[in-house]
Amino acid sequence: MTKINSLDDIVKNGLCIGCGLCKSIAGNSIEMEMSDKGNLEPKELTPITNETLEEIKKVCPGVIAEGPEDHKENEGSNKDLVWGNYFDLYYSWSTDPKIRFQSSTGGLLNGLSLYLLEQKKVDFIMHTAGDKDNPMRNIVKYSYNKEDLINCESRSRYGPSSPLSEFHKALDKKQTFAFVGKPCDAGAIRLLAKSDERVDRYCKYIFTLVCGGFQELTKSQEFIDSFNVKEEELEEFRYRGFGNPGRMYIKTKDQREFDKDYNSFWGDESNWKVPFRCKICPDAIGESSDIAALDTWRGGSPKGEDEGFNAAVMRTKKGIKVFNEAVESGYLVKGDKVTIEDIKDFQPHQTSKKQAVFARHLGMKNNNVPTITTKNLRIEELYNLNDDEFNKQQEQGVSKRLGN
Repeated sequence: MTKINSLDDIVKNGLCIGCGLCKSIAGNSIEMEMSDKGNLEPKELTPITNETLEEIKKVCPGVIAEGPEDHKENEGSNKDLVWGNYFDLYYSWSTDPKIRFQSSTGGLLNGLSLYLLEQKKVDFIMHTAGDKDNPMRNIVKYSYNKEDLINCESRSRYGPSSPLSEFHKALDKKQTFAFVGKPCDAGAIRLLAKSDERVDRYCKYIFTLVCGGFQELTKSQEFIDSFNVKEEELEEFRYRGFGNPGRMYIKTKDQREFDKDYNSFWGDESNWKVPFRCKICPDAIGESSDIAALDTWRGGSPKGEDEGFNAAVMRTKKGIKVFNEAVESGYLVKGDKVTIEDIKDFQPHQTSKKQAVFARHLGMKNNNVPTITTKNLRIEELYNLNDDEFNKQQEQGVSKRLGN
């Protein structure tokens, strides 16, 4: 079965990322529900029509992923086989010491968002934040001012989230906004823009992080279990920040505090609980964004704490303009230029994943399992440049995962 005929086909074949765009399209017919494995997945409360399913399939990141076409916004950009279109590459961080310290890295995305809000460039920022009532869980957040934006757990949220589950509600506000989310979310928004003209009218900017995948909620559960803490006891749950990378930290309602080193969560890849969709992701680097933000650790992992230095990848002319305006207005520091080779050194796992993805997709097809239709992401070109043995290993690895 290589054709997707239902939402269940997307979920049961490991293609769902839990973004919630299907719920946004179908409304009350769908709710996002946490699975036993710890992933947010759509559940049909009432059966959706074939027409609605086809509408979902045109934008669902588990069905389709596209990089940007050549257009005026990326005209004249550099082109890299792994990293796609890009203009300028800079170190950058927030000029506000508190934002820089408390953010996941250097506060680049917070600085951009704050500039847009305070200079009245948009009405609100749509992003993900921790749920104050359930701090280990995530919610969609609309931030209208600095207090909204900063005084919430909005730094990196490495657990499941559904940032697009209210996207049509955001459009219905008829207010301008910037969206901050994952690369797969950004790609889905660009696809939605093809059929809903309100997207370009109201969603003025799309910012993403360069994504290593997220961990299933069971991984976070293991973290609190190690301290004999129950989820209902939590007052605060922080994956990182308060330093770069900072420590993974929890505080209970009775004010007990526990933390562990960042690498205790991400350091040993054999212990990761990353959804299957992340392992076959054709765009984890934010090719559909205006600006992508990333960590800048040489070799791809932190060796200790530092002050917090993002790298900013300008994907569009709009991205260049808003970045420079935020710098000129005193919200961001524009540091030294970096090269695409620096970016590859900061994120070596992104190169290896991009090289492996097409073979993994082939492995799924060879097992009669549906996979993601891709365009303008260059994964087949990279596959053709790979060593035959590498491609074979990736295909066989997927077959083993699928139990065949």
